[in-house]
Amino acid sequence: MRWPVKILLVIALVALFSTGAIIVTGQPGFCNSCHIMNTYYDSWRASEHAHVNCLDCHLQPGFTGYVKGKINGLAQAVDCAVGRFGTKPNAKVIDASCLRSECHSTGELVSNNIDFGGVKFTHDKHIDKVVDGITISCGTCHSHFEGEQHFTVNTEVCFTCHFLKSNESGSRVAKTSCQDCHGVPNKVIERGLVTINHAEFVTYKASCEDSCHKKEVEKPARVADGACLNCHSFGTDEHANSEQLHEAHSTGEKVECFACHGRTSHGKTQASSVAVMMDCKNCHSDTHGAQRSIYATEHLMQDEQTTRILGPMFLTHVECTGCHIEPVKKETGVLDSFGTVARAVPRACDNCHEKGTGERYVPFWQGQIKALYDQVSQNVDKLEVKAERQAQQQMIRTLYDKVKQARQILESVAADGSWGVHNFKYTEALLLRANEIANEAQ
Repeated sequence: MRWPVKILLVIALVALFSTGAIIVTGQPGFCNSCHIMNTYYDSWRASEHAHVNCLDCHLQPGFTGYVKGKINGLAQAVDCAVGRFGTKPNAKVIDASCLRSECHSTGELVSNNIDFGGVKFTHDKHIDKVVDGITISCGTCHSHFEGEQHFTVNTEVCFTCHFLKSNESGSRVAKTSCQDCHGVPNKVIERGLVTINHAEFVTYKASCEDSCHKKEVEKPARVADGACLNCHSFGTDEHANSEQLHEAHSTGEKVECFACHGRTSHGKTQASSVAVMMDCKNCHSDTHGAQRSIYATEHLMQDEQTTRILGPMFLTHVECTGCHIEPVKKETGVLDSFGTVARAVPRACDNCHEKGTGERYVPFWQGQIKALYDQVSQNVDKLEVKAERQAQQQMIRTLYDKVKQARQILESVAADGSWGVHNFKYTEALLLRANEIANEAQ
């Protein structure tokens, strides 16, 4: 056989093998030959896209995109053969693959109003939109993280944009109200003796979140450096704002929102009572501030750390529950929703000290402090009378300022309520300081 014939034969065999290889490697079954792709192949088979070839979505449309994809696939095959591959494949489907003429029509998507499990949705507010540096694409919402189907809607990504707040502005990344997504229920709901007519609440212009549907959103904490270290060998750039970070992570390879932000849940699976939904801290905040400031000597009158009059119980790390050991009994006829508190009793001292210590010292401490408190109160009252009788405006302002300072100390001691038990020496020092302020102005 002559050399020209041999060369032609080799070329024909190579062409035949290459054509066969291209056809074989373009089949979904070939993707499934790699074990790390098994779960994704199974989810594809169960999805609405099961009739669509993998390459139709994962390669850029056109001849150039096909060639680039095959070259990249060859490199991946080599990596797989030598064991140089990751355990978590990452793929990005560009919008051009979804919006080609034989697949989805942009015009049809924009014009259709979708009812997605009771949630109103329109594509026209999402396609080609940029939100806080995030370029919204098909793959932003559609992924393989929701359920067992491939490339379906991931609702948690919706929650990430619509409920999380920007670090810079402090407002939600995408401004949304409940009725932007949810229609007003047209049925009257009955819960025991309560009848709920949502149409009536709407006429009152009541806020859904502030009225009944409290704590419907459970948001994770801010992005920590630990989330960055899952992919990078360094933490967050302290000079980068949220828009820059979003742009860097949404324009390249696909990065799921909750890979950094954590999962945001929305919607309760069961109803809760109003009492459970209420946040008591909206009204009752720092209710034990006076007691804590006396016990830990964090009062404004003592700002020098080196001169703090620390009590022996604080120094030995006695917690509140060390003295507050007697639960207050409920009175008959009181609703069960009323809680109980544990009050401090002298016998609690006996757990650490000689028996009877509390009975001896607690009444003594409280008697001494109450007597000093009454004495200082009388002096402050005299000072206030003196201020009322003054004619000179400058002197009046000076005296009233002294009265205010002294009364603040008296109010702190009275609000503490322990009358010296929390910190006898410090409480005594505070009252002596109030007395000194009153005497200075006499």
